[in-house]
Amino acid sequence: MSQTDQMTPSSPHPSPYEQLQTLYAVNDMLRRVEADGLNLNTIIPGVLDLAVKELNADDGSIIIVDQHQKIEHAWLTSSSSEILLDDIMEFGVAGWVIRNENPLIIDDTRTDKRWLPNPEHTTSTESWSVVCLPFISRERAIGAITIHKKGAYQLNSSEQDLLTIIASQTASTIENARLYQKTERQLQVSNLLYEASKVINSSLDSNEIMQSLLSQMNDLLHAEAISIALVDEQTSELVYQVAEGIGSNQIVGLRLPSNQGLSGWVMENGQPALVTDTQNDPRFNRDGDERTGYPTKAMMCAPMQFKGTVLGTVQAINPIKGIFTDDDLDLLVNLANIASSAIAHAQQFAQTQAAEERYTHLFEDSIDAIVLTDTDGYIAEANNQAFAFFKYTREELLGMSIGYVHPAEFSVPNASQLLDINPFESEIVTKDGDRIPVAVYAKQTTFGDNELLQWIYHDITEQHQLEEMRQDFISMLFHDLQSPLGNVITSLDLLTGEIDKETDPILWSMLSIATRSSQQLRTLIKSLLDISKLEANQPLSDASEVSLHEIMDDVTDMKASNLTKRGLALVNELPGDLPPVYAESDMILRVFINLIDNGVKYGQGGKEIRVNGRLADDANMVLLSVSDQGPGVPEEYRQAIFEKFNRIKKPDGSSGKQKGLGLGLAFCHLAVQAHGGKIWVDDAPGGGAR
Repeated sequence: MSQTDQMTPSSPHPSPYEQLQTLYAVNDMLRRVEADGLNLNTIIPGVLDLAVKELNADDGSIIIVDQHQKIEHAWLTSSSSEILLDDIMEFGVAGWVIRNENPLIIDDTRTDKRWLPNPEHTTSTESWSVVCLPFISRERAIGAITIHKKGAYQLNSSEQDLLTIIASQTASTIENARLYQKTERQLQVSNLLYEASKVINSSLDSNEIMQSLLSQMNDLLHAEAISIALVDEQTSELVYQVAEGIGSNQIVGLRLPSNQGLSGWVMENGQPALVTDTQNDPRFNRDGDERTGYPTKAMMCAPMQFKGTVLGTVQAINPIKGIFTDDDLDLLVNLANIASSAIAHAQQFAQTQAAEERYTHLFEDSIDAIVLTDTDGYIAEANNQAFAFFKYTREELLGMSIGYVHPAEFSVPNASQLLDINPFESEIVTKDGDRIPVAVYAKQTTFGDNELLQWIYHDITEQHQLEEMRQDFISMLFHDLQSPLGNVITSLDLLTGEIDKETDPILWSMLSIATRSSQQLRTLIKSLLDISKLEANQPLSDASEVSLHEIMDDVTDMKASNLTKRGLALVNELPGDLPPVYAESDMILRVFINLIDNGVKYGQGGKEIRVNGRLADDANMVLLSVSDQGPGVPEEYRQAIFEKFNRIKKPDGSSGKQKGLGLGLAFCHLAVQAHGGKIWVDDAPGGGAR
């Protein structure tokens, strides 16, 4: 016998009975671990232990890779057999097997150059046998299993056949568990964003929002520290506002010039950055390390931007395990986007919905209906809440077009537009024909290898009912105020008629002030009632042909004393041949009064307020304008000024509040729209607002 024959054990191929026994053992093990859930930390050790036992080996390892052949997971049966994972794919046996998608047997690890030496394991100093096979799923290698056995020539094609049975049976389960693990992370992200959106909608305290966001961010980022810095508009510095983790107490309050540090670079460029080794990045600033006493080894940073303006940055330092990845940076960017929207609206003291839930979960304890559709709009999956909400069985709903439960204007052909206005209000139609108002969150997402659209439906019936009750209450309140207010005004008019201005000027002046104030209050109440009516799309009830010249004469009489007191002149430049318009005279009069009052309030630097008019390009319309000589309205405010309770800064640019409720231009907007017209603001000739 040759030396090779003496060293090679005579192992016949496994008999059909042995193969069947191995197959049974594999299936039994998979049933048991799958019963506990698709957990890689359970499945992989079970597969590895079974393979070692079936091959009568000593130990082994399994690695799982992503589609770019980057190692995602590694399991070893013995802590002493760890190797440098960074070298496996480039130099190791498992890397070769995965790249070539072929098995490999090494008869003697001590003499075979293909074996990657590892000083921590005896395979580098003693003779061991090794067999390695790829896990093939969906026609690609997703990983490899390597089995070690003491002694040379202890493994051959017989053991390879048994290992092939194990690998082929477990590959799909491993891939499903891997995808499930990724899905769970996506669901964790969606839950985080959902919780973050709830915080945003429940508080207008920017510090409270930021602190809550930070706590939730690190549940997924697993960094040693994470912080948010906001831009100081006065100095253009980044000021660290809140922090979590090591050095958090010391870092809060740190000021960093915009041209210094990685955060300063992100702020100036409006782009995220990921640095795995700060020692080799010239942008890194060590002021934070000196202040906290903790070294920063790795860092990622994302800008918080709102409407093109960088509000600040979010930064995470030092991953607790492994390294920061591009996925981590993408998550940080998403979180920064949520934080920027929340902080912007908190600073403006207005509740925001700009950063609502972008991802959600399919867990059955979700309180909202969740539906996944393919890109053609056919429902691929839904949670139990969706079946109960839409009142369809699972068999009925799956495969149905989303258009059956949405009105036509919200069907999938418009999905790309809906993703841009997420979230949006809609109405769903149940199987019973019930129409339910909903807030819908739509997002394009990836599930496995498929591109899907995710739809989350939140029932807002109660909100609608509460809004209707609120409107009814306001209307009732204002109606009840009108009668006593009318009595007050009538009584003041009678008293004014009984008092001689010449003999008792002080009392007459006090009555005049009370009369004007009462009239203003009545006008305000009427405007609020009109706003409520116009928002409900109620038609005009008292429209007729009216003369704009007569309306302007009334306006001039009503505003003359106030304009004179302010040193302003009202210049009426309406042409004499301007035709009458079909309108509610009192409503249009109040539109002019509000616009002129607005010119008085914001046009104090000028001397005149001008009213112009002409036939519009559409001969059925009249174009009217009220111009002042003040500082004008900046571009960014020209839409917002027509919203209720919204006012811009003072003409001098200071942050002090203007008087009033911010209802005048909102009333004008609704009133003009109710007449089939439109209203806007631009620059007046020669400066000011028109």
